Amino acid sequence: MKVIENPKIQSIKPIIKYQFDDIKKSLNANSALYMMDNMMLTKLRQDIKRDQTVMMRGFHRSKVIIIPDVVLEEAIANIKSEIEFQKTYGHLFQILSAEHDVCIVDMEIMLQLLRDMLGTQENALYVLIHIAQEAVRTNRKILDAIREMNIHSKDVLDKLRNAIIHNGKNTGERFLTIFSLVFLCMYYGPVYIVSEDEKGVYGPYRTFLNNEQLLELIHIKNTEEFIANYQFISYEAILQSIYHREGLEKTELLDLIEGSSRDSSRRMLYSLNGEPFYTEVPNKKLAEWITSGIIHIKF
Repeated sequence: MKVIENPKIQSIKPIIKYQFDDIKKSLNANSALYMMDNMMLTKLRQDIKRDQTVMMRGFHRSKVIIIPDVVLEEAIANIKSEIEFQKTYGHLFQILSAEHDVCIVDMEIMLQLLRDMLGTQENALYVLIHIAQEAVRTNRKILDAIREMNIHSKDVLDKLRNAIIHNGKNTGERFLTIFSLVFLCMYYGPVYIVSEDEKGVYGPYRTFLNNEQLLELIHIKNTEEFIANYQFISYEAILQSIYHREGLEKTELLDLIEGSSRDSSRRMLYSLNGEPFYTEVPNKKLAEWITSGIIHIKF
């Protein structure tokens, strides 16, 4: 895995998992998992300077946090040295790894996991490639590039990775999406996608809901089962879960919200008493709706 050999991240290698056997052991012990994108890593590291409640108490649904290698590559793209990385991300990874297995996965690891389940390299490649096709159907150029691949070529995995990277835009989100579907195919789940990228992550999701071919490919019976196992965790959803788990007072929740990295200008997808909305929500209003129990945060 190329990113693991990057000198910038050497300080966190002892506290993350990136070997196949270690990752498989973590997955088999937990089933459910978080998938983390770069945007959320940025928010969480910003919290270190304010309040660490979100990082320490917000991820209670699984002991496994998955970060695709390309997401970690995005995170360190503008980092100049190991010292700078340690100052920027070191504390974040220490906190996350204290209670969770933080796993870095790449295309090769995903293929190994599939091969371990299906028995042969050919079967594993077939499933991986076809899941990728269904995941990128809205991007004709990437879809056509994947369809043209020869599954028997020696460099098919490299070609698949390069096709998904495409022009570099929304790369991390595409890998996050594809890997999430692959995990469901291997009967891991629910998968909690920690992201606020509407175009890169939530947009493709809406195309999956009635995609019978995809659901069959990942062994999901119907749309309802898919929704239950492919869930989104926005920053606001984490705050809401902390409120319920900690039994916070309204003033405590508002203090937590206002002291966090929440972006109140982000348009949220939510419902109030069953009526859907897609608007910005001020901090005070969010605290009021959460404590009143009338808001359901979708994304």
